[in-house]
Amino acid sequence: MRKFLLVIIILLGVNKSWSQYNQGARLTAMGNASAAVYDIWSLNANPAGITGLKSTTAAANYARYLFGDELSEQNFAFVLPFNGNFVGLSVNRYGISEYNEIKAGLGLAKKFGEALSIGIKVNLHQIKISNYGDANTFSVDAGVNYALSKQIGVGLYVNNPSSQSYKSSNIATNIPTVIHLGATYTPSDKVIVATTISKDFDQKFDVSVGIDYRFYEILSLRGGISAKPFKQYVGIGLNYQKLVLDLAVQSHPQIGYTPQIGLSYAF
Repeated sequence: MRKFLLVIIILLGVNKSWSQYNQGARLTAMGNASAAVYDIWSLNANPAGITGLKSTTAAANYARYLFGDELSEQNFAFVLPFNGNFVGLSVNRYGISEYNEIKAGLGLAKKFGEALSIGIKVNLHQIKISNYGDANTFSVDAGVNYALSKQIGVGLYVNNPSSQSYKSSNIATNIPTVIHLGATYTPSDKVIVATTISKDFDQKFDVSVGIDYRFYEILSLRGGISAKPFKQYVGIGLNYQKLVLDLAVQSHPQIGYTPQIGLSYAF
């Protein structure tokens, strides 16, 4: 079973290192339609999105791939706001003992008035494969969010615009360069509808749509879909004072179901 898992992970992860960009249970439940959404897990999407936080916030997230008992992702994020500036730290790990990927990043974002936010994040990537060694590289993510009105916002961000890749003869993989363009519509303080169009330079366009509906004061219901490949998402959020518990499930046509749980606390 472990050898089978290792083959699957390598096929999914080494040729295209997508696995390090988990966006937390809330954004996952919204179909990862995250380009214009404000959230602590924007650290793993559009770093400009962390400017929506009102106070220092820490979050942890865990995802389990059900086709294997050992394959999982662990994620941590921390954001500190000060004087209109926001500093964020994220650490993400994906894999099993024979194969794992780690991405650690430091982000900085700033608000310019009430409408404009700009963010940038520097990342350190590492891959380790048993009997093959390890490889390291750096990348940069950059993004901008802009509020067209109180109801409509737009966002644009780019992963790895400099097309960095791993410098290793034993491990042949690269960090994808992806452009994301998104929008949000907020008809009330209870509903957010979001969409994102993404273009990986080596893949077809992907489109995702999601919704976050605060059903009660402490309960949020979420759902989403994405196109390439067609995936479905569903989740809930439980909000109690400064503590938030998020649950999500992703359905992938090849991988199956991936549940995840996230916990965040605003100090």
